[in-house]
Parts: sequence; C-alpha cells; structure tokens
Amino acid sequence: MVNISEHDPADVEATIQRVRLELHRENVGGALELVVAADRAHPDARYRAEAVQIQTFLAHLSDRDAYIAAQEGQYHGQRGRFGLKYLERRFRMLTGRKTRKLVERRARHPEFQLLEREILSVRPRSVVDGGAGEGGVALAVAARHPSIRVDAVEASITNVRIAGGLNRYPNATFRHGLIEELPQHFAAGSVDLVYSFAVLEHVRDVDQTIEAVLTVLRPGGRFCFVVPMKEFEANGHIPPYVPRPGYCDHVRVFTERELRDRFGRSEGFVLHALDGPLKAEKTPPFLRVLAHGSFFVAFSKANA
Repeated sequence: MVNISEHDPADVEATIQRVRLELHRENVGGALELVVAADRAHPDARYRAEAVQIQTFLAHLSDRDAYIAAQEGQYHGQRGRFGLKYLERRFRMLTGRKTRKLVERRARHPEFQLLEREILSVRPRSVVDGGAGEGGVALAVAARHPSIRVDAVEASITNVRIAGGLNRYPNATFRHGLIEELPQHFAAGSVDLVYSFAVLEHVRDVDQTIEAVLTVLRPGGRFCFVVPMKEFEANGHIPPYVPRPGYCDHVRVFTERELRDRFGRSEGFVLHALDGPLKAEKTPPFLRVLAHGSFFVAFSKANA
C-alpha cells in the first residue's frame, strides 16, 4: 500500500511520477489507490485521466470469466499455438525428456528447496498446488515424494493440458480452476499442506484466496507461498506505463513489512527474502533496481 501522506497532491507531476513508479513495480492496485487519493485531496483532470487508464489495466478482475479469459489468452498465445516450437515441445514431452529436465531444474531452485524443507517437516499425505502453471513444482513434488498425493489447480486450460502431458507420476493430478475455489474441490480440513508459487500477485482478491486456503487446510496444516520482491527507484523521467501482455498480469506487490504485518502473528510463521537475477536489458533506463527476487512465506492454520 502506498501512503498518500508521503506525497504532496498539489504537485501533480511529482505525484504522477510516483504513480508510474508503482505501475512499473507492477503494484497496479496501489497505483490506483494513490492517484484516486491524490485527486480527492487535490482535484485535477490529469489524476482522473491516469485513474481511468489504470482501471482499464484491471478490467480482467471484474469477474471470474474475464479473469480466466485473460489468463488463458496470455498462456495460449505463449505456449498453445501450433508451430515448430510447439512440435519440438510435444516431442520432448512424449519422450519424457522435458519432464525429467523440468523436475531436475525445479529441484535446484531455492524456493523449491524451502518448500521441500516444509514438506519434510510436516510429512503431509495430501498436498495442493494452488496455481500450478505448467506444473513444474507439482511434478517435482510428486517425483521426489511418491507417497504424497499432489492435486494441482490452474486457471489456464492451456497450462492444465501442458501439465497433463508432462505428468508421468500417478500421485499427481491437474484440474482447471482457481485457487480461491479450492473449497469447491476439496473438503474442509482435508489437506495437510497448500502451496502457491507466484500466484497471490495475480488473484482477484487476496483475502478471499487466503480464506479458501485456510478452509481446506486441516488445523495445524501449512500454507507456503512465494511472491515477487520488486523495489525500484526513479532514475529519470518515468514515461506512461504500457503492460506487456496487453493487460496487467501482476496487479500487486508485497513488501517484507506488509507480509510480516499480515501473517507474522500466525503460528510457525517464517519469511525468507531470496535475491534473484534481473537481466539488465529488462530494466528500463529510467529505473534503478533496489531489490529483486522473491519472498518465501509459510505459516500454519491455527488449531481449533
């Protein structure tokens, strides 16, 4: 959340520059809150124009169908179109080569290693992946822990099909759906551990999502999630923001303080800040990177 008291709404240009910085951090909801608050404190047509533009970036959050259509449109465009790369990927999937490489690569990730530490501590029988993407994490868990049942839910049907094609493990299943709909798929209190990698920055409603996760977890069950860590400062004039896929896939960011304030009092809370590489060519010249990587967070559902 961006604090409007840190800015002078009467300085319209400076405030809009701050709004655009939040947009480039992919804190779209925070940028909208800031510009709306600024317009309320100091009405200006430039604020209203900026707010209208930002609202178009968030149009896919208006309802479930719009959200799923946006997710599917993005991933189908990236991975589902027929062509030479598609055929090459299908060949590697059919031979099992892609699955083996994917599992090996995923198991080396620091985020996965932290998740595996949680798995070894909890010793779950049932694990749910909320927002599985192409299934890399779910497949790695299933491959390395054959006694665990891994059920994965994913918003994009293209990703569900890819994950199903990659799956070589009888203890892993993939289905189409949203993480906030977990109670429609799993009985209350029936799951030992839920994890979600790079999903909470996308969802329509974080509170609803957390509530859904806690509903399906058993008392004492563990929720583990990963969200991006993105901190920038201006390194020159910031131009208008243009989302790459045509809409804002990421709509919010989390800071360490916000995560600790929100979840830090939960039983067994842990937080790890993991530095990650950011290619120089992906950093526009008007931004300076202060921190980049991810946060790994885990906590337990309170015992009844």
